[in-house]
Amino acid sequence: MLKKLTAISFILFLSGCNNLSIPNPMETTENTDRMITSVDSENEIMGIGSSKIGNSGTLVATGKAVRDAKEKLKSKILSEEEIVFKSFLVPADPYTKKILSPALSDLMDYAATQLVQKSVEKDTWLENNKVFVVYSISKNEVLSESQNIFIQYIDDITSKFQLIKEGVTQAQ
Repeated sequence: MLKKLTAISFILFLSGCNNLSIPNPMETTENTDRMITSVDSENEIMGIGSSKIGNSGTLVATGKAVRDAKEKLKSKILSEEEIVFKSFLVPADPYTKKILSPALSDLMDYAATQLVQKSVEKDTWLENNKVFVVYSISKNEVLSESQNIFIQYIDDITSKFQLIKEGVTQAQ
């Protein structure tokens, strides 16, 4: 009986906790309005970073917020690139896919790193003893950079295969 009562109490406690709402500082109306006005969410990918202002002041906190924003932006770029790079392989035959697929993660990471370096700071603000920073990059830029890097990789592989072919031809 005591076990049943304890189990029921525990279940009621957990269901009550599920209804609790913990406020997220990124979801305040002011923050949402700032992001809406500073970033074109249909055409841009954004990363929002934040850092608490500590004893070292806003300079260090801003640096940490920028790093956080760029890490989040890179993660979102990688998600977008996964779709883009896989679409490049759609017309390829299974053998070609087998050759190219292992390199995709490295190519995506390289492209994402390049894109983060090209990203633009859209907004910075202080709120509740925290610094917030928004960085973004155009979705068109993501597609363009991904295409350029993929084409460069294909050109590099092609030239290496051409050298092998020429070596075999000369050996005859």
